[in-house]
Amino acid sequence: MNQSPNFLDQEYAIDTPENVTFAHEVAGIGNRFIAALTDSVIILGALLLLNLILAVGLSVLDNMNPVPEVENMPIDWIEGLIIAAYALLNFLIFWGYYVLFEYLWNGQTPGKRLVNIRVVRMDGNPAGITEVMVRNLVRIVDFLPSGYGLGLLTMFFNRQARRLGDFAAGTLVIKERADVHLHSLLPADNSDQPTAHNEDIPVDEALLLRYVNIRRLTSQDYELIRETLHREQRGALSKDLILRLALTISAKLEVEPPLPAASAHFLGEVLRAYRQIRR
Repeated sequence: MNQSPNFLDQEYAIDTPENVTFAHEVAGIGNRFIAALTDSVIILGALLLLNLILAVGLSVLDNMNPVPEVENMPIDWIEGLIIAAYALLNFLIFWGYYVLFEYLWNGQTPGKRLVNIRVVRMDGNPAGITEVMVRNLVRIVDFLPSGYGLGLLTMFFNRQARRLGDFAAGTLVIKERADVHLHSLLPADNSDQPTAHNEDIPVDEALLLRYVNIRRLTSQDYELIRETLHREQRGALSKDLILRLALTISAKLEVEPPLPAASAHFLGEVLRAYRQIRR
């Protein structure tokens, strides 16, 4: 894994085994502050509602008929149970809010979704339940002495704006890329000629035998694959989009679908096979 040499660029680059580099734009402190503020307001609203419910519940118990027993349980015991449940729910709302949303929403909370940022692992893959739980357990330490003081200090003095929870969980907060659809990758002017010098490409019979249905590929398919791989090399596309295109092409050619990690390699082979028949 490589880091961008320019601190101001706030980019984090990941080199894959296929020698393809994915660059993620790191979420800055400003975006993360807005996200944290939004989430804090939501949590505060939930806690205020919980306090209101507690106050109403205790008031109801105080106004009950002063009979010492309710179903053989003293009123004081019921109040104790309510207060204990309140304390537990208080913790679950504060901590469980982040864990629940970041796990179910693929690294996003309502605040993070608002500013288009998300939590990922340092290898660029989605954060799993373990990473999500660890980074949010350490949130209590990041909050010290108050107002995310320690967390902000840590974020300010490292290149990827990671707080202690991110270091503990091996995670990173990145900016969300705008949605890219496969049809949007096609150039405006598609030529039937895939390359300018196809006559210089030697025949690879083994490659043609591997893709015997390569003639099903259209020039539009070729341009789509070529543009997709070009953008992938610049780190401008997600792995999911590359895999989706690879699965679509493999189905069209009636070949075995590639593994996710080999999607780009598969598409590159398809391009070479197509050039063979366009000599």
